[in-house]
Amino acid sequence: MSQENVEIVRRMNAAFNSGDLEAAFDLYDPAAIWHSRSDEPDTGDYHGRQAIRGMAEMWRAMFDDFQIYLDDFVDARNCVVTCGWVAGRGRDSGAEVRDPYAWVVRLEDGKITEIWEYRDRAEALAAVGLRE
Repeated sequence: MSQENVEIVRRMNAAFNSGDLEAAFDLYDPAAIWHSRSDEPDTGDYHGRQAIRGMAEMWRAMFDDFQIYLDDFVDARNCVVTCGWVAGRGRDSGAEVRDPYAWVVRLEDGKITEIWEYRDRAEALAAVGLRE
């Protein structure tokens, strides 16, 4: 496994969860692209570090204690497949949210260049040509 790529993804996630968005987004290439799931209210592609940051800030504004938990990492050449969940409490409703997610994170030259969201590990693995 590309330990360097896994560590970059871990550092980005830890910085995001701690609220240090500067450190989190410094790990993205300025031209990075985030592809959100088609079943999300914010579905679509976010082009560039600033657009991705805007999406993340929108989610953090909608939820109290918004966190992304990663608990599985799979090397897929220049990508890391990671699985976990997002959790928080609706700022207006107070409803607890815990939703499983999987992500494929592409890295080049130590920077995150592209992220795709998936419902589960099997979908994410299939996206990079791997199976359980």
